[in-house]
Amino acid sequence: MRALRTLSLVVIGGLIAVGFVIDLDDRDFERLADPVTVAVPVSNTGTWFCPGGSDASGRAAVGLEIVNAGDGVARAEVSAFRSDAEEVPNPVSFALDPGTRLAVSLPDLAPGSEWVGAVVEVFDPDVVVEQTYDGTTGTDRSPCFTRTAERFIVTDGATRELFHGERMLLLMLNPFHEDAVVDVSFDADVGPDSLTAVVVPGRRLAVIEVTEEVTVAARVSAQIDVVAGRIAASRVQVHNSEEVRGLTVTPATPDGAVVAVLPSVSRGVGRTDVVTVTNPSPTETAEVDLEILTDGTATLDPIELTVRPGRTVRVDLSIEARLSELDEFALIVRSLTEVPVAAMVESTVPLTSDDVVGVAAAPAQDAASLRWIAPLDGGGSSISVVNPSASEIASITVVVIDEDGRHDITTVELGPRRRTSFDAADLGGDRPIVVVEASAPVVVGREIVGFTSRQISTAVIGDVALPIVSVE
Repeated sequence: MRALRTLSLVVIGGLIAVGFVIDLDDRDFERLADPVTVAVPVSNTGTWFCPGGSDASGRAAVGLEIVNAGDGVARAEVSAFRSDAEEVPNPVSFALDPGTRLAVSLPDLAPGSEWVGAVVEVFDPDVVVEQTYDGTTGTDRSPCFTRTAERFIVTDGATRELFHGERMLLLMLNPFHEDAVVDVSFDADVGPDSLTAVVVPGRRLAVIEVTEEVTVAARVSAQIDVVAGRIAASRVQVHNSEEVRGLTVTPATPDGAVVAVLPSVSRGVGRTDVVTVTNPSPTETAEVDLEILTDGTATLDPIELTVRPGRTVRVDLSIEARLSELDEFALIVRSLTEVPVAAMVESTVPLTSDDVVGVAAAPAQDAASLRWIAPLDGGGSSISVVNPSASEIASITVVVIDEDGRHDITTVELGPRRRTSFDAADLGGDRPIVVVEASAPVVVGREIVGFTSRQISTAVIGDVALPIVSVE
């Protein structure tokens, strides 16, 4: 059964079942300044920007899952944005009980559009809006953005369609009435390329088929510079070969950061994790350390990188000798020269493995917080918690939210520059809504493992977002 169906998709009729909200406060998100400048989504900002995906017959059929981790009824309004020139549909309003989830099929809100995105306005602080994907090669999920930006970086992709079944696309959502104009530059192993003056029409979703622009590339990174306007952007990557099969739809990184964290990476047997680091600066070289944070007391030398202007460096963690005694760990991506960079991990389990196969990817997280919301999906799922401080111990309380309210599961102490993880099986079922509360700022990521698919994703900040560089 396809993954989106397992979410019991709710379309218009289902929205009636949970109750329409008739008198939502009027709020024009176009007049609101972005309330945060970090890339990690923050639940209390009120507006979620979802670059979306394909219709039901496409490569990444998209839905929304709206999760209410609060203690009251949540109110929200979904506006679907099309990729064609048809009229933008009217927003759909609904209510959601505390401790519950609601699935919405975006293609059903914009019928006939090949690609569809959304803006979701939420009127309660503890609501998370995520995108779910179902394609012929796999499934994926990731939170929507809570900001737009003028620059986005995609650190990695591949376009060897003929022999490896690799297709790469860029999705660009313009939620505002005025058209946006973008320039896109590519750095690939087959050579550089670029597109200029690409128009993203107002209140529309635009798609760039990178496979048709940069062909037969084993690796390609992209930088989207917005000449006019602001957008939100994602990468779609399809793998479909005899060795690897999977679908990843990964948020692009806005702006980059001097310090960011990859909470969940591994050197496990049969799994290949590759970290890519892109330097978007046109003139300055970035000297970057990948600092290794373990669950124990081991202290390892960092992996040192030099990333030239406009270029990307790839690190295959499976062949790093210093990691040979580790299984799961975290990485701090630190630009020693203070040139902001973007980083991503892509994890591959081949079809020959006995484990859950597929490809999963997630960008590095540039912010810490005292509170995180982490919906899980699948009995093999887990959350990873990282304490980025060099000196402060963090007391971690893990909570599960459901229709019956709040359930405190466990409290542990996490030492400076350490990582720990919690399995979904120990947190109350296959699909717990997890909240992590901490006495000091931490970073939380998710690894979601089902019967036939696996994903890596950031959790969502449920309090004040603090740049990691400010809490070390």
